Amino acid sequence: MGRRDGGITRRHNALRVFPLTLGLYAAAPPAVASGGPLNEGGIFSAATLGAAAVLLVMGLVVAAILTSGRLRTSSLFNRLFIVVAVAAGFFSAVSSAIGFSLITSQESDDFFRNSALPPAFGVFVFFLAVAIWVGGAEFVRHRDWFRGIGGGFIADMAFFVERCLKLFIVIPFLAIILFFVSTWTTVVGIGGVDAVRHTYEFEIDRLQAECAGITAYRQRDFLFLEDLRLSVNDITRVATSEREGGAQSGAAGAGAVTDYFNGLADWYRGLEESVAAIIEAPDPSGADPYDPEICAANVDALKRHLSSNAFENYDRWAREFETQFNDFVSVLNRWRHDRRIERLLDQQLANFARANPKPVASRITAAQSQAIDRYAEDVESALKTLIRKQKLAKPPIPLKSAAELSPARGLDIFRTWLKPPEEPEEPEKVSRTQSVVANEFVPGLSTITPRDAVLKNANIFSDIWALALSWDYAPYILMFAFLFFPSAERSARYKDE
Repeated sequence: MGRRDGGITRRHNALRVFPLTLGLYAAAPPAVASGGPLNEGGIFSAATLGAAAVLLVMGLVVAAILTSGRLRTSSLFNRLFIVVAVAAGFFSAVSSAIGFSLITSQESDDFFRNSALPPAFGVFVFFLAVAIWVGGAEFVRHRDWFRGIGGGFIADMAFFVERCLKLFIVIPFLAIILFFVSTWTTVVGIGGVDAVRHTYEFEIDRLQAECAGITAYRQRDFLFLEDLRLSVNDITRVATSEREGGAQSGAAGAGAVTDYFNGLADWYRGLEESVAAIIEAPDPSGADPYDPEICAANVDALKRHLSSNAFENYDRWAREFETQFNDFVSVLNRWRHDRRIERLLDQQLANFARANPKPVASRITAAQSQAIDRYAEDVESALKTLIRKQKLAKPPIPLKSAAELSPARGLDIFRTWLKPPEEPEEPEKVSRTQSVVANEFVPGLSTITPRDAVLKNANIFSDIWALALSWDYAPYILMFAFLFFPSAERSARYKDE
């Protein structure tokens, strides 16, 4: 049988197997496609049936190619080359379909976009890979330009040059097309979601650190309340000593001075109760900043969502994670900028003169008036000290998000590879005044797509790139045998025909 017949036969066998693959996939039970158990007992899992289906298909492919009568003149190497090329096309088709679905699918129920287009793209990739490798091998093996030259050394050299041009120029050009169509989507399909998870794990760690810092900052409210209680106790003790022994004015017992001291102490105690009510009341954010488990609970919920199945509906999975993440970021920012206690103290200090009804001068002596002024100054000074201490306590500086550390997306990622950005200059240190702190916010989630994630983390997912390149271009390496060993396509008994 001639070489042309052998090439046509090989293509027919390769194309004959793929409908069987599609048939097995279409006939698979819903549990296989959805990833759930096949039965209630869980005897056969979807993964087991999927592996069995793939092995069965590959076994049938190998058997069809190795035992086909149409390839009776082909060598074992030639048949195994077809097996490798078809298997590479099959794996590329499946992984490319997954990657294509991650790139094009959307959350809404669009049958053609979400369900029909990715498998159709997988079929296209399969036939493209088979056409390039199986068809390309036949293209390399047969003469086109020098068929009229007879046998001999010159004819063999001319044929060798022709094969070199085909193998090193034409086939690589076709392989570039396969790279953009298959290898790229294969990498996205295999490593895209994991690359997104890698970026989001960094964001979760950042969120956990932010939460720990902000909750530690809010714990200072209890220290402030304790300082306020001690100050109230001091003021109350002065009022008691004045009532019982006249320690400040020299006039013990009931009277205008004692009433003033007691009234001012009661006002200060009411201020303490107001601060305690703010701390103990439900937080306006709906979450408790003083709960020691609040950070762990939210981070654990994010990690559980991150590890859930993203392939069922990637857009919904990503949206729900982003919503959950940014909702908690909003809570943290509300905790950062919660200045209710500070505003209350500022307001009370501003109203201190109005809340400080001194007795009429005609009812008290000069010594008693001096004692009242000293006491009022002590109360005002204590309140100012507490306010100053409260203002000096500032939340930690927000950490930079992944997008701020590396903002490149899309084609800009390639530009950063070719021309890395210059190191930013150290910013001038700015005093963290209240206005500066008021403009500081915890950044939201640094969203990223699977296609950008595998590019930005190419060094981490280098094994995925190597795997995709290996099974996409392994037939090209085997094809070199047809250059240096032209008789490799025929079995031993037919090599001289």
